[in-house]
Amino acid sequence: MGDQNAYFRLRIKNDGTYLELIPPQGNGDAFSFGEMQEYLIRHGQVVDKVEVAKAIQSAEGGKCEIKLDSKPCHAVSESYELLVSDDRMRCTARFFPGSDGGMELKKEELINDLKFKKICYGIHDDAIDSFFKEKKYCTDYIIAEGEKPVEGCDGSIEYLFNTDPNTRPKLKEDGTVDFFNLEMISLCKAGDVVARLIPAQYGKNGKDVYGTEIPPREVYEPRFSYGLNLKVSDNGLELISGISGDVSLVDNKVFVSNVYHVNDVDTSTGNIEYDGDVNVAGNVKAGFSVKASGNVDVKGVVEGAYVEAGGDIIIARGMNGMGRGKLVAGRNVIAKFIENSTVEAVGYVHSEAILHSNIISKSDVVVTGKKGFITGGSIHALGDVEAKTIGSEMGVDTDIQVGADPTVKLKAAAMEQAIKENNKKLGQIKPVLATLMMRVKKGDKLTPDQQRNLRQMSDDYKQLSETVAKQMDEYEDYLSKMDDTDSESVIKVSGCAYPGTRITISEVFLQLKTPAQHSRFVKEGADVRIKAL
Repeated sequence: MGDQNAYFRLRIKNDGTYLELIPPQGNGDAFSFGEMQEYLIRHGQVVDKVEVAKAIQSAEGGKCEIKLDSKPCHAVSESYELLVSDDRMRCTARFFPGSDGGMELKKEELINDLKFKKICYGIHDDAIDSFFKEKKYCTDYIIAEGEKPVEGCDGSIEYLFNTDPNTRPKLKEDGTVDFFNLEMISLCKAGDVVARLIPAQYGKNGKDVYGTEIPPREVYEPRFSYGLNLKVSDNGLELISGISGDVSLVDNKVFVSNVYHVNDVDTSTGNIEYDGDVNVAGNVKAGFSVKASGNVDVKGVVEGAYVEAGGDIIIARGMNGMGRGKLVAGRNVIAKFIENSTVEAVGYVHSEAILHSNIISKSDVVVTGKKGFITGGSIHALGDVEAKTIGSEMGVDTDIQVGADPTVKLKAAAMEQAIKENNKKLGQIKPVLATLMMRVKKGDKLTPDQQRNLRQMSDDYKQLSETVAKQMDEYEDYLSKMDDTDSESVIKVSGCAYPGTRITISEVFLQLKTPAQHSRFVKEGADVRIKAL
């Protein structure tokens, strides 16, 4: 007979109504008192749980009976319950035996009931037949199942060029950057396919047990987003460049731009502002500026000039900013050396030497090569800082800060400075205003000019006080939103970090008083620790 769940049935005898308990067979489930009680209540009977437990214990694994009533009840037919799952994808039948004299259930009755309840899809005739062939009561029979929808696949776009803005420059064997073979710019020729569209695959409807169709989820159908000098193939699946140039991906939009070539940026060219890449074969002279929406590649040197790029800035022979030069990059800055300059990069900064410069990077600052030193100035990086030497034997002040967004800190400092300046103005107005107000209280008569000044200063003081209060609220709100979580950023020194160097990791600082060699600086709790590299 195999496995059989425990079940119960009503027995009708001359001396009353009884509940017969049939124990499980094999690996069948034990009695469910809740199910038993619900069944009896439907037929006007009740049983005590304790009495049931005692009867089962006394039977020692065999059948047993409990008298429910001294009067015989009406005959109870064989019955069932239908349960449809919440997602309407499955219908389960659970059958109960009839009493003495009760009518047997017919298959046609069950089939007609399913039709009445509009359960019409995925009927399992074999499951229904299996019950009527070998009746197992208090057992779940899955008699109908829906068909789940076949989900489709989102479409996608395959870009056939480098889309990673964090690609690192290649290093020579001696650790220096090969500035003449960076291979960071993705060049294309007219007619080149720069992207391919992989169409979405649509799914197939499913059905629940009521025959209601269930649609699959909507799939994403991508479309090419592109600028000038590009066209879509006739079949709509390829994006083709119309010119030879530099292909890039900015905010999921493909651009191909011509490269503007110039020998030197000086009096012969004036300042340059170009929507694309700028390639300077020579030098950028002091006092001039280069602004490009793409990359700026300088084969020579940059003097005290301003260079701004939406992409990378690459300077093969380095930069001497003369205290006024500045680089601003939407991605990375790579220069042989950086001296007396200011650098701001959304990506990383890579150089062989940084001297008396202020560097701000939202990624890493890496100084490698034969020299590999950072001396003087300040480094603010969200990521890591890596160098051969930091500071100098002369104890030059060198500030290295990592683990916090430098732009956030600068904005907070600017807000703090604005509050400080307005408070200073209030401090200047307040004593003069107090003096005039005191004269008025004493009954002194003010001249018309003094009266106008009093009104003006009162208005200025009130307005400035309101401004300071608003600035304070904004400043406190801004500070509360700043990320103060522990940073995993580190500072690595393969050579020596000299005294005079100030190390800061997420607002926790350490002033070096003795040299630290072959070390890495990490934040542990509220301290900066020096560990072996």
